[in-house]
Amino acid sequence: MAGKSVIKAIAAFVERGQGKNLVKAFATGQIKGCMQCMGRGTASSELLDVLGLGTSERDIVLGFASAECVDHMIYRLDTELRGQLDAHGIIFDLDVTGINRRIAMVLLGDVENIGGNRESGGNRESGGNRESGGNDMEQTENSLILITVNQGHTDAVMATAREAGAAGGTIIRARWAGAQDAAQFHGISVQQEKEIIAIVASKDKRNTIMDTINLKHGLNSPASAMICSLGINHILRG
Repeated sequence: MAGKSVIKAIAAFVERGQGKNLVKAFATGQIKGCMQCMGRGTASSELLDVLGLGTSERDIVLGFASAECVDHMIYRLDTELRGQLDAHGIIFDLDVTGINRRIAMVLLGDVENIGGNRESGGNRESGGNRESGGNDMEQTENSLILITVNQGHTDAVMATAREAGAAGGTIIRARWAGAQDAAQFHGISVQQEKEIIAIVASKDKRNTIMDTINLKHGLNSPASAMICSLGINHILRG
């Protein structure tokens, strides 16, 4: 594994039923280890009409590959594949700062050394700076905010997020899968049935959204929100 080889993630939030098209496209670009799940968008029907989205139901596709492969896929989605794929929503890439060594070697194509003792470090350098050929890809300081809440509190948390500046989000049904008893996690009460709210926000709104949700729906509240954010490199809207 070369010192400059790094791994990135590519994520897509598209209309229900369109995820399979992206999985196929990702495969042509050596995007390995794709995962697909279902979610529900929170945007109003008026906003869906403006964005050209027909439904609030979402397919979520997450894949991992070398930074070069991910950068090239983003470029292709913005140029040669634009209009060819029946996929409407938002696609973006994120830095992976740490990953299992064996998985990293598979993703980077270093299969001959999988059994070796080489350590897999974090991302030391970013990938290429390939320019976009289209008009809808933004290279800005955006973040993906992930909020895990107890089931039944999602609407209230999303309402708070909107008040703090969020345009909308995607809700993913989940379950607590920690090794410890679901009732307690290091002294924190944990409900087994969870929902994850994914919100893409600009840097100037990120902290306000996170702080407001934490104040109203933090760990000591019935929602028991756990909040984090991940940096986004590029956003492609289609």
